[in-house]
Amino acid sequence: MKLFGKIKAAVAAIALGFGAVSPALADDDGPILVISGPLSWPFFAAVKQGFDDGAETFGLDYQYIAVTDTSNMTSDYPRLLQQAISRNPRMLLVGEFFPDGMDPLIKEATAAGIPVLIHNSGQTLWEQNGSIGFIGEDPFQMGFKAGELQAEAGVTLGLCFNQVPGNPTVEERCNGYVAAMEAAGVETIYQTIGTGDATNPQAMTQAIKGTLQANPGIDGIYTLNAVPAMSALRAVDEVGRKGDVMVGTADLSNEALLAIQSGDLAFAMDQQPYLQGFMSMQVAFQYLNYGLQPIGHVKTGPLVIDQSNVDATLDVNRKHAGVRGAS
Repeated sequence: MKLFGKIKAAVAAIALGFGAVSPALADDDGPILVISGPLSWPFFAAVKQGFDDGAETFGLDYQYIAVTDTSNMTSDYPRLLQQAISRNPRMLLVGEFFPDGMDPLIKEATAAGIPVLIHNSGQTLWEQNGSIGFIGEDPFQMGFKAGELQAEAGVTLGLCFNQVPGNPTVEERCNGYVAAMEAAGVETIYQTIGTGDATNPQAMTQAIKGTLQANPGIDGIYTLNAVPAMSALRAVDEVGRKGDVMVGTADLSNEALLAIQSGDLAFAMDQQPYLQGFMSMQVAFQYLNYGLQPIGHVKTGPLVIDQSNVDATLDVNRKHAGVRGAS
């Protein structure tokens, strides 16, 4: 907590250097509401930890709102967002996971004068819907770098497995992966599974296993989250091809990091979810109090985690549980 106190003091000192500042840009009595991902996913537990630490550091009260049942996310997230807007929040920090249902509501909120900051998902949309900025990964580059790594390693047929179809950020990772593989002359297969099975490891294992059996030439798999990464490893093992298929993923978990350490998992593309939460709170504090905001996309990924740096990453998680996006 001493570290957070020092950060808070430093930020306050820097802000005073700007001289006269604007008053708060929204009703001080309204809540700061965060619409973000399900806490049943290890990734979003790290995002929330960033929000929690940022709120403590900058003295902000907020409420974290997310679905608890992931089987109906495409309809539940717009409903949650609509409910949040009806509360006339001081500010909204939103992960725009499903734009068809969420983007019109974000435009509604910004048109009504509610400040909105996008995090995690919505990189290509925030400028069009009136949001003040975006904090998160470059999803195309996340996938492109993964494709480059597999192509350079000699993969001849790659599989991109998407467990959240309909989320354009996740889809862009596959687009980047395919683009990098195509540039290297490597063929790819694109596979999806229903969002209701996005946290069902057995369902994902069986889906990937079936694709491997139907396409025995697959020698590279890229998954878009650490949970399906472990399912992919199990599927490869169950079809008797352990060591013959290069598996890489986006995002981290302790299990995935240990698999990298052992050599079973080749790499993980880290988008540093803790930063997405913490920096969103920092921006909220500076915007509401001083009228300051970042100009453009604040990138938090990709950062490649492989055997060259996995030990240091695991060490951070031992000392500061969950900060590196693992549980």
